[in-house]
Amino acid sequence: MMDNSIFPSKKTSTRNIQYRKSNWKIHEFEIWSGERICKVSSLCMKGSLLIWIGEQQLRLANVALGMPGSREVGEGSAATALLGEDEAGAANLARRLATRLHRPVYICMGKTFDRFTSPLVEKGIAMEIKQHPNYFI
Repeated sequence: MMDNSIFPSKKTSTRNIQYRKSNWKIHEFEIWSGERICKVSSLCMKGSLLIWIGEQQLRLANVALGMPGSREVGEGSAATALLGEDEAGAANLARRLATRLHRPVYICMGKTFDRFTSPLVEKGIAMEIKQHPNYFI
């Protein structure tokens, strides 16, 4: 039974409100290589994708945006750091994913990776996109 005390007692509108299921798709996974390297969460929205990469702690150090190039002209993708100094390579990853997915990609990094773990993270994300494309496109 619903609590009617949260609804206004005075009717202010005669419009019918229809609730819709969200078009956003959320997907979470972990990348392992003997031990856990990072946790990844993706939020697929209409026309763009946001990927957060980090640890259990929800930290935000670097944010980058990758924009795909024009398909007709065959231009390459571009990326820029929006927050932080991008020492983690968020802009490079955003550019490569934007090229592959043909949509704007936001990369949020809560952890920095070295030259050994960075390729493992990128490969793990690519494998997850192949296995579950409906969460990324």
